[in-house]
Amino acid sequence: MALTYGRNRGSTSAMVEGAIFAAIAIVFNLLFYYVPFVGVFLNLVMPLPLVVCGIRNGMRYSILSAVVATAIVAMVINPVHALFFLAVFGIMGVALGECVHRRLPAKKLFAISTAAGLVSIGLNLVLALYVLGINPVDMMFSQLDAAVPQMTQSLSGAMGAQQAAELEAQMTETMRLMKIVLPGAMILVAPCLVLLNYWLARKIMARAGIQLEGFPPAERWGFPRMVALLYVLGLVGLQYLNGAGIHNWMYTLAANVWTICSMLLVVQGLVGVYWWMKRKGKNLFWFRILVFVALFLPVVTLAMTYVGGYDILFDPRGVRKQAPDRKPQAPDGDGPAERPRK
Repeated sequence: MALTYGRNRGSTSAMVEGAIFAAIAIVFNLLFYYVPFVGVFLNLVMPLPLVVCGIRNGMRYSILSAVVATAIVAMVINPVHALFFLAVFGIMGVALGECVHRRLPAKKLFAISTAAGLVSIGLNLVLALYVLGINPVDMMFSQLDAAVPQMTQSLSGAMGAQQAAELEAQMTETMRLMKIVLPGAMILVAPCLVLLNYWLARKIMARAGIQLEGFPPAERWGFPRMVALLYVLGLVGLQYLNGAGIHNWMYTLAANVWTICSMLLVVQGLVGVYWWMKRKGKNLFWFRILVFVALFLPVVTLAMTYVGGYDILFDPRGVRKQAPDRKPQAPDGDGPAERPRK
């Protein structure tokens, strides 16, 4: 029999679980603060204890768990770190856990949780500026800018002075473009964190005998046609403004719109290829290779962008014509997702 979560859970057991999840969040913070290498990976799953607590017991207990963890982290580490944990990871964790607890539809759950993630990222920058008095973006890029000459200088002996100078110019231009498209990249971080933490939460809850509803299967994913239109507008705007030598806020806006839409089209293209390979009975091992190659080869990434544009505009998979199933399929192919039994 599946375990239950929700309104019929006793307050005592909910408080005990809240304390346990608060303790897990504290351990995560300690590892993040004192073990830098592990902290890089923990930074991706820091909201997870609050997510699971919220799924099982609701927003009230996930907030209590976040407050307790924040207070203890403030005493053990420092108040500033605790404030960042509460603002950056607490909001996303509480929001995602409550959305799942209320059993919201997948699209609504994803939209609300992503919005909470964007608020968290914005608070991260605000706290860094007004509490610590630093600009994390400028600090990150200043370190990268300082590393470029050192890197090219160390390679000049093996490459030659002229080739090293060309490499330095290319890397400097890359840094300049990264600074321009950073807002778009930060916007894309929020949905990725939501998907990762929700996927992990489903796995954890399944261990407890609770099967959560998943997102629709990959072959039914699809973005609106507006994504392809915005991609074209962003690309045209970039070409025109760059040709005219205009690099103001309009150029930055066009670059970020193009960046976001490019990533969405790449995802759409990979989904289209996955659907085609699955329909034709191809070995999906090669699809995994394609995903890996698309991460590192710009030519393959650009090809997936065009495949995604074709898929969005002409809908060869018939996504817009399909009626939604009554029982959503789990995203990892585990079969129909069921609601927890009461």
